[in-house]
Amino acid sequence: MSVNLELYRFFYTVARCGSLTKAAQELFISQPAISQSIKLLEQQIGGALFVRTAKGMELTYEGKVIYDYIERAYELVDAAESKFAQLKNLKFGCFTIGANDTLCKNFLLKHICRFNKLYPDVKIQMTNRPTVDTIKLLKNSKADIGFVNLPADTAGLNVEECFKINDIFVCDGRRYGQIKAPLPIEEIAALPLIAIERTSTTRMSVDNFFADRDITLKPVFELSSHELVVEFAKAGLGVGCVVREFVGEELKNGTLFELPLTESLPTRGIGLVTLKDAPIKFAAKRFAEMIIGDA
Repeated sequence: MSVNLELYRFFYTVARCGSLTKAAQELFISQPAISQSIKLLEQQIGGALFVRTAKGMELTYEGKVIYDYIERAYELVDAAESKFAQLKNLKFGCFTIGANDTLCKNFLLKHICRFNKLYPDVKIQMTNRPTVDTIKLLKNSKADIGFVNLPADTAGLNVEECFKINDIFVCDGRRYGQIKAPLPIEEIAALPLIAIERTSTTRMSVDNFFADRDITLKPVFELSSHELVVEFAKAGLGVGCVVREFVGEELKNGTLFELPLTESLPTRGIGLVTLKDAPIKFAAKRFAEMIIGDA
């Protein structure tokens, strides 16, 4: 486009007002300045746009043709600004969350339900992946925000801890009655353990804790999800390594029992992660603020 868009703004305002004086007042510039701008526009496009009459400024035939297009352009700009305001006020929109199945079920679900009630026209897309893959999704712009088990390699990301969790060992009532408590850490390795697979952040954190004490865990079952570990432990197949905060109902109703230890595993965190130095969608930002506000 060879013509400065500001000149078209002057043209549109004069045509709509029908007067140089009124247009100058609306645009907060001098009448000579706006008159000069109209002359410049006419020179650049090569034709007269207005006829000056006693009644004011009237469009020429060519000016009317130009005005019809400029008016539609301004209507589109107004519509765009209106849509932007609706996005900002969460009247519509969408965003993608990356998180593993366990965090979705035991942590995020309640927050998603609350957000959905407040902003029913905002679409939330879930992408369920382990922590390592969730981080890749963020870095590849395939997710707007992510929730990961900490500690994790979060280079290039903003991280805010939003929930604390504790790893514990649990079993069914029959096995619990056979175990003398509290148990020293080194005796845990001798039990028939049920754990999540080695590639998970949770498992690596637990393994590192024991490795620091020269203990190697060799579970009899290595499963793909926290939920399966819980179910296997409830079935009496061994002692499960789980997150206390995610088995509250089972501990309460007596389908699982926590084994007291002489030394507790360190508290970990769930991290809310976003890409550094990158804009975040209004809806994703509001969701993140809601969760951090509850932390």
